[in-house]
Amino acid sequence: MLLAASLIVRDEAEHLERCLGSLVGVVDEIVVVDTGSTDRSVDVARSFGARVLHRAWDSDFSAARNLGLDAVQADWVLYIDADEHLRPITRPEVERDLADRSRHVAYRVLLQARRAMTPYREYRLWRSRPDIRFWGVIHESIVPAIQRIAEHEGLAIGRSDLYLEHEGYEGDLGPKHRRNLPLLRRQVEADPDRIYLWGEIGRSHAGLGQIDEATAAWEQGVARLRRRGPREATDCLVMVDLIAAGAESGRPDAALVAEADALFPGNLPVLWAGAIDAGARADHAEVVRRLDLVLAADPSRLADEALAVDARIVGHWALHARGVARFHLGDFAGALGDLAAAEQAAPEVEEYGVKRRLAEVRAGR
Repeated sequence: MLLAASLIVRDEAEHLERCLGSLVGVVDEIVVVDTGSTDRSVDVARSFGARVLHRAWDSDFSAARNLGLDAVQADWVLYIDADEHLRPITRPEVERDLADRSRHVAYRVLLQARRAMTPYREYRLWRSRPDIRFWGVIHESIVPAIQRIAEHEGLAIGRSDLYLEHEGYEGDLGPKHRRNLPLLRRQVEADPDRIYLWGEIGRSHAGLGQIDEATAAWEQGVARLRRRGPREATDCLVMVDLIAAGAESGRPDAALVAEADALFPGNLPVLWAGAIDAGARADHAEVVRRLDLVLAADPSRLADEALAVDARIVGHWALHARGVARFHLGDFAGALGDLAAAEQAAPEVEEYGVKRRLAEVRAGR
């Protein structure tokens, strides 16, 4: 067998049929690890011919995922979540993707984590071998194992045309934040220099309305980032969140923005956060400068950097913010162009039309 899909489930019947249906004709086997479902998840999995294993949930995502990897019999494994599905792709296309697999250890596929987000490339397809396993109780990672093998054995990490779409981050995330926080605290004790974890702790607190706790977590992450320096593309996010939270609460911090710019030059999320900060300081020229760069950015480059942003940041949000800044600078023609483009991109946002009409008056139109 060439390709297996491996996933863990718990009460995912709502999503599982779409997930497994997207794999039909693409993979040779499906391995499902059920961690205590009380709904129809197991029956749905078996209806698609999946081999179902059972493991009681003990707050360890890696242990559950690795049980599934242990059971895979195919040469390659696609890691997918139950609330994700594969965009339509044919088996011959997959085989062409893997045609040069003898010199590869893994492939990065495109993942769209939320409907409003840009896609990014993630390690989801790799050789099935016992030394490639997940680590971490939450936000578990396979990347260190893959990168170690690639370096030691001279194997490549390629890019695949597989494209996954995630559905599970829509709606009320409160229960997920409450579940995740104890696991995140446990994981960050084991790996305090993984900056992404501090960002996730902050975002979980923020999602629960606990802004002081969120800020404290982001500040701890930034302090560790200063000591060890950037290592991963996602390290920027803890600074981005701290900058944005400060600006939105009336405490802009130009010095922190300058520090983020120095650590992550040309980084699109940092450019956007810095524009929010500049707006809070009424530095309209700086808003325009930063948003010129945001709107000129290539989202595909962002995907290769393993970063995702809200697609509105590189669309009507940036156009609107730049239009407002231009208006304040007296560039009414430029403001009109930006606000008209924002309105065209998002006609449902009434504010854009109101401001566009005001810019028309001031521009003498």
